[in-house]
Amino acid sequence: MATFKQYELKNGTKKWLFKTYLGTDEVTGKQLQTTRRNFNTRKEAVLAEKRLQYDVIENGFNKKKIVTFGELYNLWLDQYRLSVKPSTVAAANNHAKRQILPIFKDIKLNKLSVSFCQTTVNEWQSKYKSYGYLRLLVNQVLKYGVSLELIESNPMGKTTLPRKKESEKKINYYSKEELQNFLLTAKKLSDQKIFIFFRLIAYTGMRKSEALALQWKDINFDKQLLTIGKTLSVDEHAKVIVQTPKTATSARTISLDDGTVQILREWRREQKKRYFVHGRNTSNIDQFIFTTADNKIFTPSITQWWIESVYKRTDLRKITVHGFRHTHCSLLFESGASLQEVQERLGHRDIKTTMNIYTHVTEKTIKRTGDVFANYMES
Repeated sequence: MATFKQYELKNGTKKWLFKTYLGTDEVTGKQLQTTRRNFNTRKEAVLAEKRLQYDVIENGFNKKKIVTFGELYNLWLDQYRLSVKPSTVAAANNHAKRQILPIFKDIKLNKLSVSFCQTTVNEWQSKYKSYGYLRLLVNQVLKYGVSLELIESNPMGKTTLPRKKESEKKINYYSKEELQNFLLTAKKLSDQKIFIFFRLIAYTGMRKSEALALQWKDINFDKQLLTIGKTLSVDEHAKVIVQTPKTATSARTISLDDGTVQILREWRREQKKRYFVHGRNTSNIDQFIFTTADNKIFTPSITQWWIESVYKRTDLRKITVHGFRHTHCSLLFESGASLQEVQERLGHRDIKTTMNIYTHVTEKTIKRTGDVFANYMES
């Protein structure tokens, strides 16, 4: 039952308020009452009380009204944080802030249409390589809205993903000779860590985030084994974090060649001397292999600066830092390693990932085999 009362403000203005009973919360068992103020007339207060009662009947006590895509996105993001790694949240949120929310944020959910979503996806396809991922994110947000019964259907789920543009794919790995030239150039740099980093990922196939997270305790020098069990990343607040690997198969132990072991031994000794001069003890086995001048872990973006510092001193064809992982995979196949051996060494969860690079290598091998036969016949 509601009660209505007139009251007076300090300046003498008279207003109306109401107190009303909203029922019992089924979750907590508490009786809910509320007071609303600042109505100019009794009639306004009565109408507001009736609207409130109707809203409670329709939406429940605690149900916040979600009207725009931006509001739903924030709700989805809170839930998403509970199910994925901080680095995954950071990647999604960065894409959303740059490419999704500027378009969708203020659009009311009941105004979103399939045609609008399809037009947006088509525009993304003409601008961004990651257009499929952008569509996926919006689809997840709206799908979450459907599950919460905030919207009846998901218009993005009814769109068609445009085909990728036909263009010459950049070969993102080096041949044996190109890799040797790159490492020779890197070795001439004053910062020794740059050469060691690229030598390590090229000869192990590690991801850059795995290499930056390495500690000396991860290396068994006697058995020449390297244990990969963590990655370095950045969360949505730009804080550098160490977390579990990308997938379950990413956690692995791999063998190291004699040359890599020797380079790491030398860097271990050099690191101790170099940092000791500045009053820092790096003898602990928990010491990270790659650290800043003040012995802090790097942000993953440092590797881009490192690779560019090498390219400034050579006219070599450019590949990405991740391309050194592909290079290792490619050269393993060329050396005769089996699919399973390569998959296990690189920690690929899906054999298709390994096969994509295997295809490039076998095309090269097929041509070489044909040339060998022709040369034999003509000799």
